[in-house]
Amino acid sequence: MTQQVQQRVQDGVTVLTLDRPPGNALVPALRSELREVLRAALADPAIRAVVLHGAGSGFCAGVDLNEFTADEDGPRVPLNDLFAMIEEAPKPVVAALHGSALGAGVELALAAHARVAQRGTRVSMPEVTLGLVPGGGATQRLPRLVGAQASLELMLSGRAVEVTDARLARVFDRITEEDPLAAAQELAASLADSASWTRTRDVTRGLSDPAAFQAAVGNVAARMRAGGSAEADILACVEAAQLLPFDQGLIFEQSRHEERLVLPESRAIRHVFTAERRAASLPRTAVGDVPVIRTVALTGTGPRLAGLAALCLSAGMDVLLLTATPDQAAAVRDTLETALAEAVEAGRLAPGVRDDQLSRLVPLERPEGLARADLVLDTGTPAFERPVALPSSLIWGLLDEATGAEGRAREAGAAGRLLRLRLPTGGPAVRLAEVAAPPEAPRALSWAVHRAFSTASRSVLLSSEATGFLSDAMGAALFGAALTLLAGGVPPAQVEAAGRTLGFARGPLRLIDELGAVPTLRRLRRTFEARQVPEGPLRLLSDRLADHGGDTARALAFHGPAGQTLAPDPGLADWLAAWRAEHPDHAPGWPGVDPALAMHAAMVNEGARLIAARALQRRSDPDLVMIRGFGMERTSGGPLLQADLNGLLAPMRAMAALRGVNAALWAPSPLLDDMLKNGERFF
Repeated sequence: MTQQVQQRVQDGVTVLTLDRPPGNALVPALRSELREVLRAALADPAIRAVVLHGAGSGFCAGVDLNEFTADEDGPRVPLNDLFAMIEEAPKPVVAALHGSALGAGVELALAAHARVAQRGTRVSMPEVTLGLVPGGGATQRLPRLVGAQASLELMLSGRAVEVTDARLARVFDRITEEDPLAAAQELAASLADSASWTRTRDVTRGLSDPAAFQAAVGNVAARMRAGGSAEADILACVEAAQLLPFDQGLIFEQSRHEERLVLPESRAIRHVFTAERRAASLPRTAVGDVPVIRTVALTGTGPRLAGLAALCLSAGMDVLLLTATPDQAAAVRDTLETALAEAVEAGRLAPGVRDDQLSRLVPLERPEGLARADLVLDTGTPAFERPVALPSSLIWGLLDEATGAEGRAREAGAAGRLLRLRLPTGGPAVRLAEVAAPPEAPRALSWAVHRAFSTASRSVLLSSEATGFLSDAMGAALFGAALTLLAGGVPPAQVEAAGRTLGFARGPLRLIDELGAVPTLRRLRRTFEARQVPEGPLRLLSDRLADHGGDTARALAFHGPAGQTLAPDPGLADWLAAWRAEHPDHAPGWPGVDPALAMHAAMVNEGARLIAARALQRRSDPDLVMIRGFGMERTSGGPLLQADLNGLLAPMRAMAALRGVNAALWAPSPLLDDMLKNGERFF
């Protein structure tokens, strides 16, 4: 028995079980331990074969991404050294796969002399989605087994496939219905008895048709974007499997892998991936029982309620619907039915799934029915004539635009169990949800909502009611800076271009209109008043809405409708010039700071303030907010990572020049002063 590798010997076959939850990731300590245990097993004359196995729900989750950015803390066993030791072993080594194998976990299996997998096991090479090239020999071993076409399809997609996929037929020697360990032990003993096995590096069937191999490489190259991408590097490595001897091919792959590790784009993608994974897990402080949300009750009416119903039903929850009248409940159901019918027609939803979801939508006639729910999503209506008798386990979620949390809690009888929630069901922020909890609310309530709505496509971030929603704080920095630029005379097109320079898919003015200029103004006002931000930016937006958009929830401030999209309003520049002339007190002259740098500095400053105030679960949350809530590109990494990559000096200089324009946005947080003085980074 060892700490992370367990060993069991039966009939001369030793089973080495990776045992490092969660996922059995090949961290340096596990690699080192596996090498030592394997070395001892290969030297033991009583052992004639080895089986590699994974404890828990899967074989191996690959490497820990934190290893790529962590400081060296001692000698490490390179992946290729460990895999070469396995491949060159004088005794047969068989890998037994179950659950899943990712990245380096697949490469570990490829280095073995044979592979057995349980049906349903899924394997993937996700490196391309992280801007990386595999670093453990996959681009050299996999083509030798399955050829170029299948190898490229698997490595360039990054998607998981089942071991029964026809493209993997030559990878696995046996597929079992049961746990693969017994079959792997049997195969390992058989190979030892025959004294005959083949190293993957010596397999040639995938290279046996040079013309087909080159045709596959050429076809992919013709469809690929310009060189310099992770895809292009993977293609070059796979081609090298045919053109170079195996050892040189490994060196070529390793050089491409190491080059990509230090590229800013790759670092940014890994940072975002790690931030998403951290956000998907409950905080370490989440101890004890976390309530399970199985039934959600919705109060209110209108299209938004239908969107919330669709969200909850698709997540497997039952939905109760409380509206002011039966006609309103029928309208919500009709809207939902139409949306589900369109999904079925488009092939995104099976008819049976649609029918199941509709059967789990139940209208309520009286407020007392809310007691059957685990969670109430409250839009602020209808009014309650008297408090409802609610079970102590029920969670009351007041949705973001509803006001008067304390009054609503008293009115509904939900005091002590009320949270503020933001659950977008469409638009640029659809991939982000937020929970802001008052200090008296038990933390388990927030954790329950987090677990219910956190998915691969949606991150749920937690904050306190005192801080408010993180997207409000970070959005105030971005939009406050953009509106101050306009008030200072920077042309709208230049403001939009500056946003795109920072990595936003849409400029900040376009974002304001797509998120909704009226709700954006409402949120900015709440945040600006709390931060004592000068009135100018808010005055500009409110005046513009009054003159251009009208007072409706769908009003546009800076654009006009153009078919299915939006087009910049050609009269905006003239309107801004007139506004500045009419409101000189709100239109300070712009000091010439680069607009992109000004917006970046405001976001970095706000992120530092949130960190200093301990308002975040994790330091990466501000970056995740901007990427998932405001459409910043993953390849940017977010504003805080950009400050790490490019240095704090330029943003700090911008703040020094701009604090006189708007100190609430650009007066540096003391944390930034300390970081600059001590040479520290955010990550």
